[in-house]
Amino acid sequence: MSTLARNISSWLVVVVVVAASGTVGTTVAFQDSAQDIQTKNDALRAENEELREELNESRENLRAAQDRNEELEKQLETRNEDVDALVSELEKKEQLLNASRTRLAESQESQAGMSRSEMEKRLDYLCAQRENRDRFGCRQFGPDE
Repeated sequence: MSTLARNISSWLVVVVVVAASGTVGTTVAFQDSAQDIQTKNDALRAENEELREELNESRENLRAAQDRNEELEKQLETRNEDVDALVSELEKKEQLLNASRTRLAESQESQAGMSRSEMEKRLDYLCAQRENRDRFGCRQFGPDE
């Protein structure tokens, strides 16, 4: 072979070796990069799974809170109905009490009126007796004596 062919061959070998080493370096760099990406991807998958679990737990907590809220609303509605019934009963009792007070006042007025009337009659009787006693100088007895 000629020197030129040997030089070209040598250079070719050098170029192939440099190219191969560059390719190997690049391949190693890509492998490292792919490994990093795979590690990050695995971490993201794990984090995603944790977030899904938290989301499911949050949904369960929300359902439980909604159920509790519905239960409390039913209890509140029942309490409101109870209060309404008690208010209605109280209003009826107040009406009965007012009617009783009115009847009592009327009865007291009637009794006071009768007593007054009786007292006026008695006073008239006593006045008449006094006039008769003064006139006749004797004691008269009334219907109650």
